[in-house]
Amino acid sequence: MVGWGDVLSAVLVGAVWGCTNPFLRRGSVNNDEDGGRSRNGMGDKVAADDVDQPNTNKHKSILQSLLRFQRVGVWLPYLLNQSGSILYYKLLATSDLSLSVPVCNALALVFSSATSFILGERVDRPVAALFGALLVTLGVAICMASKEDLWSASDEMMQSGGEL
Repeated sequence: MVGWGDVLSAVLVGAVWGCTNPFLRRGSVNNDEDGGRSRNGMGDKVAADDVDQPNTNKHKSILQSLLRFQRVGVWLPYLLNQSGSILYYKLLATSDLSLSVPVCNALALVFSSATSFILGERVDRPVAALFGALLVTLGVAICMASKEDLWSASDEMMQSGGEL
């Protein structure tokens, strides 16, 4: 039987993962000197002599990634996201994998879409996004209900000596 603790844990994992994704995206985007937006901390401009030196570009990219963690807008959502991962691994250890994995990932998608919308990010087709979120939620409910039926059917089979 699906326990309420497992259901709450799966919803919490999906909420933590989904709600932190838009904040991680926002925190990793910087304003460069020209007023434009870029994903790396030092702008998208590459010097002509850097093109011939792939090692320099690789080290520069690693440095840029590490420098992002100096901003609270990056490391705070990251830590929250990782706390959701810790709860996820605990959930995987105590519950059915075939239920926990799709439920957590599907709910993360729904929460991520809702959080992005609340934060004012532009949604190209809001009706399609809402319909998709409803379908994902329905799929999660069906997945949980089918697991409940399978478990109750297997319990009945065990109690009746193997015949249903």
